[in-house]
Amino acid sequence: MTVHGLLSAAAQARPEAMLVVDGAARVSYGEIEERAGRIAHLLRTVGVRRGDRVGLLLPNSARYVSAYFGILRAGAVAVPLHTGQVAASLAASLADCGATALVVGDGAALASARGAAPMVPSLRTILTEAMEGEASPVDPPADVHADDPAVIVYTSGSTGKPRGAVLRHGNVVANTRSIVRYLELRREDRAVLVLPFPYVYGASVLHTHVAVGGSLVLHGSTVFPNKILDAIAEHEATGFAGVPSTFAILLHRSDIATRRFPTLRYVTQAGGPMPPAHVRRLVEALPGTRVIVMYGATEASARLTWLPPEHLERKLGSIGVPIPDVELKILREDGSEAEVDEVGEIVASGPNIMAGYWGDPAATAEVLDAAGFHTGDLGRRDADGFFWVVGRKREMIKSGAHRISPREIEDVLLLDPAVEEAAVVGRPDEVLGEVVVAHVTARPGQHPSPEALKRLCQANLAAAKVPVAIHVREAMPRNAAGKVDKLALRATASAG
Repeated sequence: MTVHGLLSAAAQARPEAMLVVDGAARVSYGEIEERAGRIAHLLRTVGVRRGDRVGLLLPNSARYVSAYFGILRAGAVAVPLHTGQVAASLAASLADCGATALVVGDGAALASARGAAPMVPSLRTILTEAMEGEASPVDPPADVHADDPAVIVYTSGSTGKPRGAVLRHGNVVANTRSIVRYLELRREDRAVLVLPFPYVYGASVLHTHVAVGGSLVLHGSTVFPNKILDAIAEHEATGFAGVPSTFAILLHRSDIATRRFPTLRYVTQAGGPMPPAHVRRLVEALPGTRVIVMYGATEASARLTWLPPEHLERKLGSIGVPIPDVELKILREDGSEAEVDEVGEIVASGPNIMAGYWGDPAATAEVLDAAGFHTGDLGRRDADGFFWVVGRKREMIKSGAHRISPREIEDVLLLDPAVEEAAVVGRPDEVLGEVVVAHVTARPGQHPSPEALKRLCQANLAAAKVPVAIHVREAMPRNAAGKVDKLALRATASAG
């Protein structure tokens, strides 16, 4: 089964069934399938061939869903990209994967795409919605297989250079089927979605509901959290997915504790640890709704573990047990398996694990070996077989739905000629999980301005990566090896 085959099967079974509620529009499986076929034809017309990479720069919408499946139907590899990126950041991802085409929306996204285009030698075509309207024939799906790449999802690496995780059709379909099993999804399920599709969590909600013939209600943002609750009630949603910041906003800024949602069968949470107090409050606010804590990674096509709701109170804080068809181990530094409750690295294996990072065999070798995928998270397994994350081997900052590399921000701060050293860490935040804090030292005789450095970051980084605070220090704390002691900086950030 291919990823676009999931859509085709559902469209053949029930073409009139609703797939997407996008504002006032209700778009059926049959309509999405037909639009995907037209987009596949247009892509082939402009020269896209099997295996070519095609960027996708659109907000959550029915058009995104059609374009995504259309790219796959054409035999190409979809490269979902977050809207709001500056041109340089967008160009870096497109150039890295050698994208030949880019499907884009209007406004700022189109301006960013046009700004990026001269920096991407491989990019031949920017497809707008107006061009799609001219495509009339519906092309049949290309001959692709489970081992062929389907999606490249960019995630910042420890060096700051974006790394493209290559997910094969078989990876995505395997993970989709596993999630469908433990969530017990069925065609009657309807989820309200606030997570962006380019984020693997958001993509997995799309894949799983298409796999069972369910539907999605697209909701733009969490700016007005009560409107999310209104959408759940109005559309009689059975499911809702969020990261810790999503639920923090709902718990602190909405009427969730005083409202009732009789159709809401489950909510899922992933994207980083949620404070146990928030989990308890969510359970209290949603009586009769299954609250499911999950853990995963982009490189795992989304999901690795889940905590069955019946164990939630007894194992609060745990990431649960492996999902169907996934094996998890705790390994020591020497590669041997740790004992019960002994801390080591969480290593996963299964049919959902990526093929590797696009064009980066060295980075691939750092995380993939015979043992499986090395998550970079430190954890333990208890006597009952439940897994617990106790820390991160890497320095990645998890802020809301974003994974942020400190090195990327440090490199921007060092563009200021007054800065001698830069060190970026995460500071705990009740809503986002973590926010970015920067520390810099001055070159002799120089006086870096925090305000000027913030403007520099705003001009070169996505909004989520801009530090909320920039501290100018006389010197950096250092460990015995002479390296900057980021643990000390994190302690300072947490105290502040």
